[in-house]
Amino acid sequence: MSRRTYRAVIFDLDGVLWDGEPLYREAFNVVLAPYGHRLTDADYMRIIGQTVEACWEWVRDKFSLSVSPGRLYHLYNDAVLRLLDQPAEPLPGVRPLLAELRRRGVPAAVASSSLRAWVDATLRGLGIGDFFQATVSVSEVDQGKPAPDLYLAAAQRLGLPPAACIAVEDTAPGIAAARAAGMLAVQLRASSTALPPLPEADLVLSAYSEFDLSLLNGARA
Repeated sequence: MSRRTYRAVIFDLDGVLWDGEPLYREAFNVVLAPYGHRLTDADYMRIIGQTVEACWEWVRDKFSLSVSPGRLYHLYNDAVLRLLDQPAEPLPGVRPLLAELRRRGVPAAVASSSLRAWVDATLRGLGIGDFFQATVSVSEVDQGKPAPDLYLAAAQRLGLPPAACIAVEDTAPGIAAARAAGMLAVQLRASSTALPPLPEADLVLSAYSEFDLSLLNGARA
């Protein structure tokens, strides 16, 4: 791997900044319960990292649901927003890393497959929104991950070329999106839904304490 240096860090949200995937899995089951269905852990791992639309398409097919996609999205959105009202904490090491990036003058952004309302509610609940110079949700791009749109939009909002950015992800679609955007793709394996090391990732971290700050250039050490 090249030892070129980078000028910004762009984070996925769920499973990277906080252990959010269990909440989204719970929201799926809140919606499915009246129809007599439930996603298992194995089911959820099949769809993790995809867009909401792709997830519900898979779920509708699996359970042969006749409910319209629009109705399911509405119910799911309500369930997620209710659950996001509960107190939450970032993953261990998130606050110290974001504080160090700020101290060094390294810009940070969020590129999330979640809807804009969910991104804003999550960052408010975690109390870390002020650390980011840009946030991009799937509501604001043409295609979600594994397409590169989210990461390209985040780099553009930071005013930097994509190749100058590190992307921190936890899923295969996210890693594919970061690589398609031309960024250094880092897999973080710190959440309860962490995947095995992905061979497509440029780097694999088990915790934020392993983040190599020497990768960053043009910042105050």
